[in-house]
Formats: sequence, structure tokens, C-alpha cells
Amino acid sequence: MTILDVAAEAGVSRQTVTRAMNDMNDISAPTRRRVLDAADRLGYRPSRFARNLVTRTKTNALGLVVSSFRNPYYTDIAADLLSGAAERGWQLLMSADDGVGPDALDKLCAQVDVVVGHFHAPEAELREACGGLPVVNLETVSTLPGVHSVHVDLEPGIGEAVGALRERGARRFAMVDAGYSLQSLGAYEPTPRRQWFERAVGDQLAGVVVADEDTISGGAHAFAELLRRHPDADAVLMFNDLMALGAVQSAHVLGVDVPGRVRIIGVDGLAVGEAVNPPLTTISIDRQGIASKALDIAEILAEADFATVAPIHRTVGTQLLWRASAG
Repeated sequence: MTILDVAAEAGVSRQTVTRAMNDMNDISAPTRRRVLDAADRLGYRPSRFARNLVTRTKTNALGLVVSSFRNPYYTDIAADLLSGAAERGWQLLMSADDGVGPDALDKLCAQVDVVVGHFHAPEAELREACGGLPVVNLETVSTLPGVHSVHVDLEPGIGEAVGALRERGARRFAMVDAGYSLQSLGAYEPTPRRQWFERAVGDQLAGVVVADEDTISGGAHAFAELLRRHPDADAVLMFNDLMALGAVQSAHVLGVDVPGRVRIIGVDGLAVGEAVNPPLTTISIDRQGIASKALDIAEILAEADFATVAPIHRTVGTQLLWRASAG
């Protein structure tokens, strides 16, 4: 919907819609109410970019939905977005994922020009929840107009890690996968990370265990269960670094030598991985790149007056940080 649609619906001029939307004085109360009612019926959301032109300000706003403030991976991205937004003259508003239902997301969208986050909902539902506001979905590939994406090309990194493990003598590979789809979908679906891992290890796969939580404690419990079910595993990929830290902790409790008995690798590249014994080998994701490319997309959308345009897609890569936990 555009301002012209609202003008036609309310039977007024475009200028009258602008005055009503910006609460200007030279318009009667009944006319303002008629315009606002028409905008509400049509689901029209006034462009913050256009409103800035009227109010003579030039500040755009980015809404960030943080998946978890307890996971340093997401807070690292939030910190990079915050500093990057400030450098580019953007405001940044943040909200926690566990508190963002449709109503809360609608409130956030009313205050910003673009919404960014790790969203698992279908694109059509996401766009509807944001009232047509542009969305930048992180670590995925979007296909719907108005929904854009920054994709992490993780599969080559997993393949590189598996190859390096083979060179060091690993023969039986196992993985602890995340079970977050159990909560969102009601049933477990293998993550892309699991699919890429299984493709890389082929017939050397010992087995996979699904963790209840992608946390340190969840990783610790799942790692112990994996060794119980698949005692022949000598190399284990954990879904993320927090779970890998739990695996190292669990190995200490069980008296399992790392990396002598089993090699452990995480995914994310968290700095805290250097603080454990042995230090954690990890497939590091370019988190600064994610933030920078999300802001690049936001600025392209600003130039387009935040219109619904074809998906804009950017990609970041990974780097294998080899440390003692993998030998």
C-alpha cells in the first residue's frame, strides 16, 4: 500500500494524508480521523524515510531481534550492529526473541524502518507480522519480496574441518545437533549443519545425538549420551561453541581424554573458547561481516524509500580456528 492508496480510500489529496500522518495543524480533526481510519483498513504503514523529510530529520532506525542475550554469539552480532549503525548514522532498537510474539513484533516495527534478526518463521508470516516492513533475515536465504537475507556459507567450513580431522587420524565421526525445531515445529528436523556434516563424513558416521538445549549444560548432557550410544566415535562436531564447551566439561567429568580419546570441534568462533582446557577448535563465523552486510542491505533499502523490492542477498564465510581440543 502507498500513500496514494490511502488518499483514494479517504477521498483526500496526498498532501492531506501527509498532514494527517505527521499530526500537522492545518487539517481538521474529522479529516485526520478519516485518513487514519483509511490507513488502518488498508494496513498502510507510513515510511519513516518520508516522514523524516517532512520533519526535517534524517535518522533511520533499525530494529534488531536478538535470539538470545545469554548466547555470546548473538550478543557479539548485536554489538557489531550497534557500533556499525552508529558509524552510519542509524538508530538501533533491540528486542529479545523470546518476548517477540506478533503483537510485540508489530510494536517494534512501528518504530523502525527495517527489522533484522534470526527468524525461523515462514517468510510470508514474517512479512505479515511486520506489516510489510522490510526484513533482513540472518543466516538464511530469503526468496520473498520484502524479505532479504545475509547467508552464512558454512558448508565449506564443515567440510574443511572434517578433512583436517581425517588428516589427524579421525575415523569415526559423530555430532550433537540442536533440537530447537522441537519447540518451534513440535517435531525434530535435522539442521542444515547436520546435513552438511553427514554429507562430509559419509560412511564414517558413527551417529548423531540431538540436544534438548543448545547451551553449555545441554551440550554436556548430549555429549555424555553420545559417547554412551557411540563409544567408537573419535571426533565430534557440536552444533555450536556453547555446546562444545559443555562437551569439554563433560569429558573432564567422565575422565575422557581430549583430544587423545576424542576430538571436539564447535561452531561460532567465540572468544571464550580460548579460556577452556584444552582450548576449543571452532569453525568461526564472520560475525562482523554479518552485521556489516545487514547494514549494507538496510542502506540500499533506505535509498529505495523502504519499498517492497526483490530479495537482496549477501553472503559471509567462515574460518577454521584450530586449537588443542581437536589435536
